[in-house]
Amino acid sequence: MLPGYNHNIIHKGVTFHVQTEDSGKDNPFIMTHLFIGGNIIATKKTSYMDIIKVNDLEKVVADIMKEQHKKMVTELRDGTYDTHVLVKDLLSDKAAVKQEQLSTNQKEKTLNIDDETKNLDEVILDYLVETTEEK
Repeated sequence: MLPGYNHNIIHKGVTFHVQTEDSGKDNPFIMTHLFIGGNIIATKKTSYMDIIKVNDLEKVVADIMKEQHKKMVTELRDGTYDTHVLVKDLLSDKAAVKQEQLSTNQKEKTLNIDDETKNLDEVILDYLVETTEEK
């Protein structure tokens, strides 16, 4: 049994965990799981029963594990799992929070030109003073 791979990957603001492990010669399978919040949302399972007697089996299995792990990470990055119900909910929650932050920032940067007591130059000057003080 070979040591596995474990990586936390941030995709669109959400943290995922990718884990790949070897079950050993007695159970010759390589398993890669994609987790979100402790839940498995995808699994890839590869048998190496057909190559169990190959020379340098550990190196061959290690190469298969590495490729399978990389493939899961690549699929995550490319959005393959974005439609999974748990992922979709989290991504939409993140998008809503981000949109709310953008809206709040936009409101803070909005000029108040409805104040009839100020001319445009005064409104712009007030804005420049406000934004300079924030920095």
